[in-house]
Amino acid sequence: MKLPFKSLQSRIVFLFLSLILVVQFFGFVAIWVSINTNARVAIKEQLGVGEEVLRTVINRRGENLALSASIMATDYGFRQAIASNDNETILSALENSGARIESDVNMLYSPDGVRQVVSGQLPQTITDAPILKLIETTQLGGESFNIAVFRGVPYLLVAVPVRAPLTIAWIITGFEIDDSWAARIQDVSRLEVSFVTKISSNHLVSTPPKWNLSSSTMAKLSGEDTISGIPNDWLQGATDNKAGQVFDNEISIQGRDYSSRYIELLNEDDQVLVAVLQRSIRESLAPYFTLQLNLLVLTILGAFVFIAGSVLTAKRITKPLTELVNTAELLEKGDYSKPVVSKSTDEIGHLSRTFDRMREAVAEREQKISKLAYWDELTQLPNRAFFTDQLVKFSEHYQENNQTFSVLMMDLDRFKHVNDVLGHSAADKLLVGVAERLKQSCKSDLDVVARLGGDEFGIILANTHTDMALEVAKRLQTALATPIALNDSFVDLSAGVGVANYPEHAKDIEVLLSRAEIAMYAAKNSSGSVAVYHSGLDVANEENLSLASEIKQAVEQNQLCLFVQPKIDFSTGKLLAVEALVRWNHPERGMVFPDMFIPFAEQTGHIDKISYWMLSEAARYAAIWQKQGLNIPLAVNLSARDLIDIELPNKLKQILEKHQLQSHSISLEITESSMMDDPKRALDTVERISKMGIQLSIDDFGTGYSSLAYLKRLPVNELKIDRSFVMNIERDQSDVTIVKSTIELGHNLGLKVVAEGIENQKVWDILKLMGCDYGQGYFMSKPMAADKLFDWTVYWKTMPAM
Repeated sequence: MKLPFKSLQSRIVFLFLSLILVVQFFGFVAIWVSINTNARVAIKEQLGVGEEVLRTVINRRGENLALSASIMATDYGFRQAIASNDNETILSALENSGARIESDVNMLYSPDGVRQVVSGQLPQTITDAPILKLIETTQLGGESFNIAVFRGVPYLLVAVPVRAPLTIAWIITGFEIDDSWAARIQDVSRLEVSFVTKISSNHLVSTPPKWNLSSSTMAKLSGEDTISGIPNDWLQGATDNKAGQVFDNEISIQGRDYSSRYIELLNEDDQVLVAVLQRSIRESLAPYFTLQLNLLVLTILGAFVFIAGSVLTAKRITKPLTELVNTAELLEKGDYSKPVVSKSTDEIGHLSRTFDRMREAVAEREQKISKLAYWDELTQLPNRAFFTDQLVKFSEHYQENNQTFSVLMMDLDRFKHVNDVLGHSAADKLLVGVAERLKQSCKSDLDVVARLGGDEFGIILANTHTDMALEVAKRLQTALATPIALNDSFVDLSAGVGVANYPEHAKDIEVLLSRAEIAMYAAKNSSGSVAVYHSGLDVANEENLSLASEIKQAVEQNQLCLFVQPKIDFSTGKLLAVEALVRWNHPERGMVFPDMFIPFAEQTGHIDKISYWMLSEAARYAAIWQKQGLNIPLAVNLSARDLIDIELPNKLKQILEKHQLQSHSISLEITESSMMDDPKRALDTVERISKMGIQLSIDDFGTGYSSLAYLKRLPVNELKIDRSFVMNIERDQSDVTIVKSTIELGHNLGLKVVAEGIENQKVWDILKLMGCDYGQGYFMSKPMAADKLFDWTVYWKTMPAM
């Protein structure tokens, strides 16, 4: 072949240019064939994964529904409601369960298959036949959940028996497989998801069944095209009634080709449900179009560069590539700060800009990953990992600059109770509110506020010593003093705060955190709310942990003792009543006072056992004293947990009947804070108790946060002024004003008023002049063992009138 070029250079350029173009052409063809082949293989694999995701989602959702229904089926109160045909309670339980699991169908069927209770507005499409078949399958040991189609609308249903011990009812719960459900599967599988159902023909009229697109992530206009891809034998009903068939097909939807997988999820009698997973072939190939275009541009540019000369090409290629290599090395070291700057408009420039965008994207992803690793999404505070890293940096800074810092550990009181009573949503709002108050209380930009987990928070105070940290801790307590509104209820906020200083209390970060936590628990278990670490707390902490684990054993082995303290009538000086108090006669530690173990009982959930023991023991002694001619009531304190126990009135009735006592033999004392935890349920409980004729008293009045409007609604007979206002009344004029106002308030409300903490004659005289009704305190008598009361009454009668 004779080339029409005179110069060797032109011939070489032409030959190499021709070779490049020929090779590139065949390369394009090979790449295009490979892309199409691999894209379809990848789509098929993606459809396979999507099918597994679909089946997994259905099974998981069915198992979760079955688990939720099983929990309700084992609930004692729910079974009692079924046994007593309490449809109102059954309906309430079904509604609560449905709201919690977001189900569309919640029903109760009798053992013989009769629909008894329906929660909410039941869809008109629901019929009994598929449900009865599901119940029958479950009885025979089959799956407790299945898909059912009602007039073209698919549902996932669960049937769970309620046994006591025989089956007394069936819980039916489920949800509609709708567009939102398809969208969830699409989010996981990245595929278009549709559900096609068959609407059976009327048996009286010879018409073919209709196929219906019940839900889809695509436009409803795609329904006919989607249905057209279903195999003919499926459309004509030629298959046997056995679900599980899978068919792959390529169809055109509104001018776009889709690779589709048809999955027969249900085929029983006239109920047919087909899931369709689809992937756009064009979208799958789209990333490769850019690749091919880039290859073409690079080829043309290469031809011109080849002609222009190897030197110029080397300079233009080598320099930016070297910059990219240097930037890549920085990226490898985790430095994303250096940008890749290129003003070139050629492929290398495009590559540089693409590389720079990749650098920015990687840096952004790293930042997000770092935030997930070191940030609490709920409160928008750093988490424990970030908090620990900061402590290490603070300690290193101390080594360089000799600047001390302090650690505050804070744990909210009664958070679990708020979570149980008001729900997770309210508890989350409480945590967010606490986080805001903590951030506002820390003024320095160097301070670190973090959520360490649950209801526990940590604070690092930069450049502080112990006294300064203590002041900040008190400021935090002041910030938490105002109640927070949750679900139309006001919740008291309180917390225990522990303080530890670096390096005063520890030079090791783990030890410092541990000691701050020890101080925090010491604060929670003492009368104060803030505690600074000292070496004596280590032993006390071990003892407290031991006590917490032994509470249940103390009740079961009758290690608790009943003590009483008399209430004296100011006008007559006579014994009016006694308050029941608990002591723990520990086999190794001797007599343990309630302040040492009642907080642990509330945290571990054993407080209800102690309350029941107190009520039973008080009733037993009341019966003994009545036989001895001492007819006085015993006042028993109730906790917040007791007030939300709907069985408490029944328990009281059983105890009184067991000991043959009248209702006036026992009275109950409740605190403002215990009523405020769940005002509606607490009010319902005390009203039921009041109707039994049992006297009620507000204990520690003035120390909680409650409105007078709410207190006026309570069926109480008595107010008890907290000892903190009484003990210094002879020296503190503000206490005089508070106590006098409280007495007048109580009398205006028609209540008797009791003053606690009377320790001398002068306080007695002041309260008597104020018109207080009854008194209680060490001046009259210290708490005594219950079996010593009768002897004390004999002694008291010999005392001169006060």
